[in-house]
Amino acid sequence: MNEIGMPTILATFTVVLAFIPMAFVTGMMGPYMMPIPINVPVAMITSLLVAFIVTPWASYRLMKSGSHEERPQPLQETKIYQLYRKTVEPLITDTHKRRIFMTAMMALFIFTMLFPVFQWVKFRMLPKANKNTFMVSIDMPAGTVLEKTDRVARTVGEYIRKIPEVKDYETFVGTGSVIDFNGLLRGGAFRDASHYADVRVNLIDKEERSASSEDIVLRIRPEIAKMAPDFAAVIKLVEDPPGLPVQATVVAEIRGPEYAKQREIAGRMRDLFSRTAEVVDIDDSVKDAQAKFQVVVDKEKAAMAGVSTEVIVQTLRMSMAGMVVSTLHRPEAKNPISIFLRLPKEDRTGLSDLGRVYVTGQQGNQVALASLVNVVPSEVDRAIYHKNLDPVTYVYGEMGDRSQVYAVIDMVRELWKKPLPEGYSITWDGEMKLTLDVFRDLGAAMGVALIAIYLLLVGRFRSFTIPLVIMASIPLAMIGIMPGFAITGVYFSATSMIGVIALAGIVVRNSIVLLEFILDRKQEGMPLEQALIEAGAIRLRPIVLVAAAAALGAGVIVMDPVWSGLALALIFGLVASTALTLVVVPVFYYMVERRHWQQASS
Repeated sequence: MNEIGMPTILATFTVVLAFIPMAFVTGMMGPYMMPIPINVPVAMITSLLVAFIVTPWASYRLMKSGSHEERPQPLQETKIYQLYRKTVEPLITDTHKRRIFMTAMMALFIFTMLFPVFQWVKFRMLPKANKNTFMVSIDMPAGTVLEKTDRVARTVGEYIRKIPEVKDYETFVGTGSVIDFNGLLRGGAFRDASHYADVRVNLIDKEERSASSEDIVLRIRPEIAKMAPDFAAVIKLVEDPPGLPVQATVVAEIRGPEYAKQREIAGRMRDLFSRTAEVVDIDDSVKDAQAKFQVVVDKEKAAMAGVSTEVIVQTLRMSMAGMVVSTLHRPEAKNPISIFLRLPKEDRTGLSDLGRVYVTGQQGNQVALASLVNVVPSEVDRAIYHKNLDPVTYVYGEMGDRSQVYAVIDMVRELWKKPLPEGYSITWDGEMKLTLDVFRDLGAAMGVALIAIYLLLVGRFRSFTIPLVIMASIPLAMIGIMPGFAITGVYFSATSMIGVIALAGIVVRNSIVLLEFILDRKQEGMPLEQALIEAGAIRLRPIVLVAAAAALGAGVIVMDPVWSGLALALIFGLVASTALTLVVVPVFYYMVERRHWQQASS
């Protein structure tokens, strides 16, 4: 206990310090991250108490007393010691080999960190989860009658029902679908109009199908897209997000002094969206111009015909919109029944129908309504959107089989070649902004964690260089993480970043256990070379067992579409860091502390 007590306590607190800064993640992701910096420290401290209290008691009660009577084999005769000595001793004693090895490690680290630059490792906020539902959103031109919107929804439904993985679907015409978590930001509460329709598709349980919901959507999207031009509609396939809801996966916010110019730039951005690989379901906040006709009473003609303006307005309203003209009282009815009067639909389809509507003058004469009014054509005022009090125009897009990060990078490059007019700018929102904010906050949290761990180690070892030796194992983990994601083809996501933060605590733990043993041998007056080799040989098995246990624990979630990134970061990072820590840390320590060790010995 005396030999491993302090290293275990110190290593536990390094893991705790690695997670606590995640509590300060800002924005909408803050509540998602908050359970991690609370639960992990509690679990680590609890495990420390179990290790110091329960484990010794259980070992005393369960292990046979005779199992320790056999004389152990001398350390120098074990295969682990001999193999470890053959590996490490040449790097310690031979200056030329040591320099080549450390240079190779540094070059390997730099090379692996370039993987994202060459897009061998790709980033995204979160991979899409395998859900049992998705939605088809239909936007017809403003003013489209309900019957035509219904025909489009029925056409989409007929295609959906032929998909073998579909269990059932519901169609909502003229009103939005039941608002779910995703609909909170997508405006699901504002789809009560005749030109809107939603088709909610329910899939069979994910345990009973081989294809994920993302694969199904990718498969049917081209066929759904072919239907849109035939109806002059915008049809979008909307999946439930694995994380926070957003307006769209890719959102371009256009700002500038003139709103008409913003709308013009929106058309240009729509074209850019369409030319960018895997950007689909493109839409914008600019609605098509909708004709409006203002009926103006010719008061001179109305006065000559003996018809008041009030009568003309009431007649026009009754003909087109309808009006309650009386009330019917029936004995069996609990409430009065309103009598609603309006022209049949076929007699109120256009302005020409005004010629068949008559009003009665003061002399009882019938006068055609069309002869008393002038029709002035105009346009319906189009909505002007604001964000933070600034007028803004939006362009939306969803992503196919590609991360939105690289689609936005491609579009930014195009905008550099052909910049916007002076005074106008584009801000990227949606999942792109969420991705940048989360990685920024997690990166800052990791930076704070590293500083806290360094200060803790400085206080323990009373040295500014030994903590640097211990923390050298952290970049070694990246040598395994980046190739691991490149080989598997899994996106590096926010959950992967959480795995990297967890590794910062775990791999430092291994280095602490190794360095504490070396320092104990220093107090015994052992030569530096022998202390390094004995420390690595004796600590190799427990370090490997700890790493293997953590990797096996992470393997449970390796098949989960959302949390696989965390699992892969832990597994590949632990494999690389454990193997390299046992070699790099002793060699690095020898380079840094050789003179101090000799001075202490003398």
